[in-house]
Amino acid sequence: MKRPHALPAYTAIALAVLFPVYWIPTLLAGESSLMAAYRADVMRLSAMDLLFVLIGAMEIYVYLGLRRVLEDRLHGGLPATLLLLMAIVVGVFHATVLFDVVLNVGPTLAQPLQERLVWASAAVTIGGLFVYSVLGVVLSIALLVKAAELPALLKVFAGLLVLACLLQLTVVLGLFNVVLFPVILLVLAVFFMRGGHEVEVV
Repeated sequence: MKRPHALPAYTAIALAVLFPVYWIPTLLAGESSLMAAYRADVMRLSAMDLLFVLIGAMEIYVYLGLRRVLEDRLHGGLPATLLLLMAIVVGVFHATVLFDVVLNVGPTLAQPLQERLVWASAAVTIGGLFVYSVLGVVLSIALLVKAAELPALLKVFAGLLVLACLLQLTVVLGLFNVVLFPVILLVLAVFFMRGGHEVEVV
């Protein structure tokens, strides 16, 4: 494995493990609805919030690592731009942890203000997931337009990514991404381990 690609590969593997470690307990919190579970999560600050920040940073790093491979081999292009945008959206999505901090650190806020902050956090989260999903679909299409010229691993990555993003757009079916997203990350890890040398034209 080439040295520049080693860390993104190991990061993708670690993220594939940590992603379900965070999301499975969060989604199975036993609340009556997704919004109730989300409110309960925002209204408490714990070690899980640190894990949330960590997996966000790791996801950004993996996308930027893939972007560097595409830039080196393809001299930029639409896929590289889309990966940068996806990394930014992931950063905004995981920055919603700041709402948790505001609600749990310092003086107690009035109930109406707490509710507004919870809903503001939810709006940023839903908006971020929507934008990410749209960008992911466009990225997948950009990669699959010339599927005959793609290495097998990038075809698999693009196919799984478009499926994950379409599931995410349905919201409810997006729960399956707890399993699907780690698989996508492992595909990327193998791609990085091969040094990205298979990339030629997209």
